[in-house]
Amino acid sequence: MARDRCLFVFACGLLVASSITIVHATSPSNSSKNACQLLAQSLGSKVQSDGAQYNTSAQGAWNFFNQLDRPTCIVFPQNASDVSVAMEAIYNSDSHYAVRGGGHSAMPGWNTIQDGVLIDFSLMKSFSYDAEQDSISIEPGVLWNEVYDGLQSQGVSPVGGRETGVGVSGLLLGGGLSYLSSAHGFACDNYRAIDVVLPSGELVTATRTNQYSDLLRALKGGGSRFGIATRFEVNAIHTGTSADKIWFGGSVIYPNSSSSEMLKALDNFIYSNRDSKAVILMGFSYENVAGAISTLAYATPFYNGTWAEFNRTFAEFLAIPAITTTLGPLSYNDITKILPPDAAESEGHLYGASSLYPSQGLFEEAFIHWSNFSAQSQIDISNANGGTAFSPPNGAYAAVQLAKDFFVGVTSVSPELRDGIKLLFSQIPRSPGLPLYLNESDETQDALKTYNWYQQLKKVYEKYDPTRFNVRRLFGPNGL
Repeated sequence: MARDRCLFVFACGLLVASSITIVHATSPSNSSKNACQLLAQSLGSKVQSDGAQYNTSAQGAWNFFNQLDRPTCIVFPQNASDVSVAMEAIYNSDSHYAVRGGGHSAMPGWNTIQDGVLIDFSLMKSFSYDAEQDSISIEPGVLWNEVYDGLQSQGVSPVGGRETGVGVSGLLLGGGLSYLSSAHGFACDNYRAIDVVLPSGELVTATRTNQYSDLLRALKGGGSRFGIATRFEVNAIHTGTSADKIWFGGSVIYPNSSSSEMLKALDNFIYSNRDSKAVILMGFSYENVAGAISTLAYATPFYNGTWAEFNRTFAEFLAIPAITTTLGPLSYNDITKILPPDAAESEGHLYGASSLYPSQGLFEEAFIHWSNFSAQSQIDISNANGGTAFSPPNGAYAAVQLAKDFFVGVTSVSPELRDGIKLLFSQIPRSPGLPLYLNESDETQDALKTYNWYQQLKKVYEKYDPTRFNVRRLFGPNGL
């Protein structure tokens, strides 16, 4: 059954996608073949150019648009040393390459490569809790649901993704919005150390206090350009076990006719709420199923406190007539499973982003899907932890995700739809001074250029990649 889903929500065209094929970065065949030959000699069976393991990886990206490429070879490292060897061979061969953690990117080409080397972290999925240091160590190939489920018996969790099928490394390097963000900052604010393989193949460990502190900050939202992260050490948040029902909340589905009331409530909540124990995810969607348009409006409010506090904090939302309501006591592990499983790997995805200050009528006028509330406390926490690459100014604002999903193996996007997307971005511009959220941006939006730390970010990049290898050979964020 043909269908597509639009989470742009406002003035979103449901156009037939039929004429422009998604084009990814390509690599000169000789350089990639040379890199793969060197890798096969040094890493043996950890390098595959065909066969079952190769095919599973080549077709394993979440975004169907990223399943269309055929890498010259795929490296399956098992440790940081393997990554160093791989990067050195890629660098010396001047080959294009790509890196995949969990593979959950809507950006075509960010975790795949045609005629180049793909580094696939599917065999590096270890994670552990160090009670003495009260920290969590995570390798880049693991998914958030695996981390949450694996640590819940110890009563701890990292500040991580809301959609549990998302990979750890992509979310962290892009900044990371979390249900815990209002109290503990962005996911990347909780870095203690990162092991990083630089473009030359050198392995370093960056912390807030050592000689690589500038690299650590660049990796707090700066994306993949600066090096390959092979291990993250992050703060452990004591969220309780699955038996500890210390949160209240759940899911509320509204008729789309209530969108005006919901957006007013959202505007008021972002503007007035300063309670770091409260968080809400809210969205609107239009779905085309065999030519019939259906709509959905939903909210998932949570409060780390009492039932009375929950009802008081979200009173304006709860007063809006709902279709279904599932609210009650929850453990944090319950919360991570509230959102339904993400779209299947047979679907293509395009994202875009905006970021808005609350003001009377702004959200109603734009009628957008906003993705997370960032309270004043979150920004304070971020600045107190050395800042991020995007360095948002103090004050509450909403990070907005604009998404379109294509079903039934759509492999191309029409010029009309591309033009419509660009028009939508121009109609919902970011508020002055606010950065875009990298992981939900379109490549044409040049998210890095919206960062308040942009000039310093370029200097850090020049320091760690003086030959500009990653800009030339790794498809990723523009602007460096």
